[in-house]
Amino acid sequence: MADIVKDSSIWVDPSTMRGDRGKDPFLRMGIVKSIFPTEDNTQGDIRYLVALQDRNDIVNVTCRMMRRFGGVYNYEDVVYRGYNTNGTPDTVLNWNAKAGDDVIVAFFNGEGREGIILGGLTHAARSISLDSALGPQYESEFNGINTNINADGEWTLTFKGQPTNLSILNDTPNSQLPDPVYDTTVGSSFMKFDKTGGWTISDNATSDPQSVFIDKANGMITVTSGQISLVMAKGDQSVMLTCQDLTINSSNSITETTTNYTLTATSTAKLNSPQVAIGNNGIELLDQLSKLIDALGALVIISPVGPCSPQQAGIGWDAIVQIQSKIQQITGAL
Repeated sequence: MADIVKDSSIWVDPSTMRGDRGKDPFLRMGIVKSIFPTEDNTQGDIRYLVALQDRNDIVNVTCRMMRRFGGVYNYEDVVYRGYNTNGTPDTVLNWNAKAGDDVIVAFFNGEGREGIILGGLTHAARSISLDSALGPQYESEFNGINTNINADGEWTLTFKGQPTNLSILNDTPNSQLPDPVYDTTVGSSFMKFDKTGGWTISDNATSDPQSVFIDKANGMITVTSGQISLVMAKGDQSVMLTCQDLTINSSNSITETTTNYTLTATSTAKLNSPQVAIGNNGIELLDQLSKLIDALGALVIISPVGPCSPQQAGIGWDAIVQIQSKIQQITGAL
C-alpha cells in the first residue's frame, strides 16, 4: 500500500513547524570568547561573544549577563574573561586550554538572536578544593582576592595579588592551563572572623609579620609589628607595650594620673625643661632647696669666744648664691 501524504493544513506535525515558529528551550554550555560594549552604549551594558556547544557544533552567540540585583541603585557588575582567538575555528577543542569563563546560556523567549548568561560552571582546567564531606562551605576568588567561609562559619578574606603567570591566559590556546602561581612576599595578607567571634588582620609576612587581633573570648586586643607588641586586656584594664625605642611628640600637653609610679632606667634618666616642679601640697623640692640655702646663709655659729658672723658673710658665699640663682630659674610651681 502506497504511503499517504497528509494534508498539512489539517494534520500538523510539531517537528515540521519548529523550523519557522519553534522556540529553543535548551540550556547550553559555553565559553566566553570576547567582551565588548553595546554599539551605541545607551543601555550601559556589556555584551559577550560566547561559543556555545550545540551537540557536535560550536555556535557563536551574543549574550548578556544575568545579575543577582536588577535595580538602579542596587546592583552587582562583573566582567568575565575571554581568551585569545583569531576568529577562525579553534584548532584546540579542549576547554581546559581556553582561558575564557565557562558559562551556561539560555535564549530570551527561546529566540536565538540574543542569549543570557545564567551563571558559571567549573572551568575544565580547575579542580574544586572544598571537601564536601565537611558540609556547607563557600569559596570564591577574583583577581587574586580569595574569600572563604569554612564549615565552622569562619570567614577569611585573603589578598593573593594577581598570579605571576597571569600572562599565560593571553596566549593562544595550546595545552591545559596551569594552576595560578602567587608571589607570597607581596600577597597572603588576610582578614578573618573566627568561630569565637574574634577578628584578625595580618600582613602574614614571612618575617616579622604585623597584625591586629581582637580576642573576643578573652577580652584582649593584641597589636604586633615584628618584635613590637601592644596588649590591652579589658578584664584587668591593663596595657602592656614592648618595644626597643619609644618616642612621644605632643605639641600641647601630656597628663598622667596614677596611684603608684615607678621608672627604672638601667643607664641614664634625663629631664630637660625650662621649669621643673617636684613635690606635693604646695611643697616643691627646688623651691625648698633655695630656701635651705637662704637658711644656711643666715646661720650663725657659736664659737668658744662668742657668736660668729652669718655664713653668707663668709668668703666664697657668692658662688653658692650663683648656684641658688640657677636653681630658682628652673623652679616650677605645683
